[in-house]
Amino acid sequence: MFLPMDGKERRKLVETAMGRRSPSLVLSGAEVLNVYTGRTERADVAVAGRWIAYVGDLEEARIQPGTVTRVLDVSGCVLVPGYIEVHAHPFQLYNPVTLAEYVLPLGTTMLISDNLFLFTQLEEKEMIRIWDELSRLPVKYRWWARLDPQSHLPESLAHLFDDERVRRILQHPLVLQAGELSDWMPLLDGDERMQSWIGAAHEWNKRVEGHAPGASHRTLARLAAAGVTGDHESISPDEVWDRLRLGYMVTLRHSSLRPDLPVLMEGLVREREVPWHRLMMTTDGPTPSYFRQGFVDHLIRTAIDAGCDPVRAYQMVTINPAVYYRMDERIGGIAPGRLADINVLSSLDEPVPLQVIANGELVAAKGQWVKSPPTIDWARYSAVQRSSPWWADVQQLRWHVDEGETVPVLNLINPVITKLTEEAVSTGPDGAVLFEDDDRLFAYLIDRNGRWITRSLIRGFGRNIDALVSTYNGSGDWLVIGRNIEAMAQAVRRASDEGGGITWIQGGETYYHLPLPLLGLMSEWPMDRLAEKTDELTEKLKRFDHPFHDPVYTFLFLSSTHLPQARLTADGVLRVKDRTIVYPAERWE
Repeated sequence: MFLPMDGKERRKLVETAMGRRSPSLVLSGAEVLNVYTGRTERADVAVAGRWIAYVGDLEEARIQPGTVTRVLDVSGCVLVPGYIEVHAHPFQLYNPVTLAEYVLPLGTTMLISDNLFLFTQLEEKEMIRIWDELSRLPVKYRWWARLDPQSHLPESLAHLFDDERVRRILQHPLVLQAGELSDWMPLLDGDERMQSWIGAAHEWNKRVEGHAPGASHRTLARLAAAGVTGDHESISPDEVWDRLRLGYMVTLRHSSLRPDLPVLMEGLVREREVPWHRLMMTTDGPTPSYFRQGFVDHLIRTAIDAGCDPVRAYQMVTINPAVYYRMDERIGGIAPGRLADINVLSSLDEPVPLQVIANGELVAAKGQWVKSPPTIDWARYSAVQRSSPWWADVQQLRWHVDEGETVPVLNLINPVITKLTEEAVSTGPDGAVLFEDDDRLFAYLIDRNGRWITRSLIRGFGRNIDALVSTYNGSGDWLVIGRNIEAMAQAVRRASDEGGGITWIQGGETYYHLPLPLLGLMSEWPMDRLAEKTDELTEKLKRFDHPFHDPVYTFLFLSSTHLPQARLTADGVLRVKDRTIVYPAERWE
């Protein structure tokens, strides 16, 4: 059961509902959005500890505030349930704590989150310790269990997706679903291990999240037959309907990379009959700059602006996910026996709350925390504070090719999609690749411990960049982009000194630096500061002809093997479609 209620809490709850005990909190004078009926109704709300004891006229129920009762007069306001983000990636440079700190005052009280980086970078016990600590925050974290790594795993790391390890995580009570399945072909091809995991997910009452952008009706039908229950990759109204007809729970996305919600919503509201109860919404792991607009509150506003009935918009981020994830008996609505996660709004047209109640306590008002925001002492988790002992050697970074040899070039079509070509290069007397007046840059992926390097060129990222290194990427290794070998070695050393980061060396000086000391992937900075810093990176890249708005996603996905057409991996440059290594890695051990 979700958020179990112990015997003491239950007795207190019943005694409060019966009027034999004073509530711990009363919200009086407001209209309450009843997400079950779709109506608003005048009602008071009595809270006992974490739980809602009564909704209605407290005088009629003979429920009286006592000396220890906190009474909030919310006359003229509207009460709605706390918002649920159903598809969070809590590691887009920020970390789970700084994300929670920022979004709770905006009304988000639950995050159903990707476990990918914690799962692939930490030992299982360390990850569970972090989950347990995060579960005590006012913002409730629940998790997915990844069944595929979304990047190519070398043989030495194959144990990360060992059958028993995946099963233990999938069965954990804080895990609500398997997925997202970015590599679903093995499932359709009859991979017994993948099929057994999907079977276990269903047996344990977990959902299965797909990831099938552009998939045909036929493919979606086959995935549904194989056990996939939901998908968030619709980019047109027709794709939404394809999924709805096949029984999927469909999540409408509005992210920093794919701001699709206005188009999807405008197409839906033109229809006479829409199964709104089968729809949810997500921000899908936005990068820090997005948060200036908001978070789930921004989804609600965007949907309303696109013509969605406000009640439907709120249901898509409250009761709909609660029902889908089988936790509506405890969360997702303002009703007796439900967790007291409540947002106090000025009106349904304004989704940013005036006040936020979480776990029965007033935690935020006017966009600020009432009490100190949550913290985790990351120093207690030694594996999170990664040391990066390897420094790049200039000679190791020089790329020597034979006369007439062609090399792979990753041509960026957009921030995340590449087209692979093989092209000739200029070389010096020693055979080292040289750049003249060229629109290409080196793009290397280097093992974080210095055991191998995968080399390619990249076009479309920018021009005349000396060296830019990012430990923030899909595989967690060193991604190095540039045209100056000495500067590339210098950038790696600078990032290594701080346990990881995004570092740009230009003209022999540090032009940009963002430390990422948590797994080399996440910052400890608050969201506002992080947004300013990522904006700075984007602006500086534009001076060097970078054409896109979200370079952080380019770093993330150059080593992520679920996207076309070619990716950098531990084995070499991978052509994704047929899983062929077109240019092998060079081993240094």
